[in-house]
Amino acid sequence: MRSLPVTLKSLDVSLVLHMAERAMRPASRKRYLWLSKSADGWLYLISPLIVALASTGAAAVQFFYLCGTAYAVERSLYWTIKNTTRRRRPPQAIPGMRSVIVAHDRFSLPSGHTSGAFLFITLLSQAGSPLWLLGYFWAAGVGTSRVGLGVHFPTDVCAGAALGTSVGLLICGAFL
Repeated sequence: MRSLPVTLKSLDVSLVLHMAERAMRPASRKRYLWLSKSADGWLYLISPLIVALASTGAAAVQFFYLCGTAYAVERSLYWTIKNTTRRRRPPQAIPGMRSVIVAHDRFSLPSGHTSGAFLFITLLSQAGSPLWLLGYFWAAGVGTSRVGLGVHFPTDVCAGAALGTSVGLLICGAFL
C-alpha cells in the first residue's frame, strides 16, 4: 500500500481536526476558552498604563509610546495580511467541521490573538525584566487555544507568532 506524501496543508488540517476533537472534552474546552479570552485585547489596553504608572518619569512615557507604536504597526500589518491572503477559516475550508466559537472576522491568516499575545510578551521582555520571557508559554497557549477552538489552522498561529515577535523586536530596537 502506498502512503500519501505529508504536505503542510494536510498537516494543518489534521492538527486542527485533532485539536478540535479535544475541545469536545469539557476541561479542554474550558481551558481553550480561558486562554483565548485572555488575549481578547483588554489586557493590552490596560497593561501599558499599569507598567507606566509603576515606572517613573521618562521611562514610563517611553514605554507607553513604545506600546502604542508597536500595536499600531502590528494591527496595520495584521489587517493588511489578513485581507490580502483571504485564507478561509477551518469551518469554511474543511467540509463538516464546526468551530467551538464564532470568529469576529472572515479570514484566518494570521491569528490576531496570537500576534497580539506575542507582541505583548516581546515588548515586556525587551523593555522590562527578562523574566517576562516565561510569558511566551502563555502566548503559545493562546495560539494553541485558537486552533483548538477551530478558528485557526496551526500555520495561522505560527504566522501570528512571527508577526507579533518581529514587530516587537523591531519597535524595541528602534525605541530602546
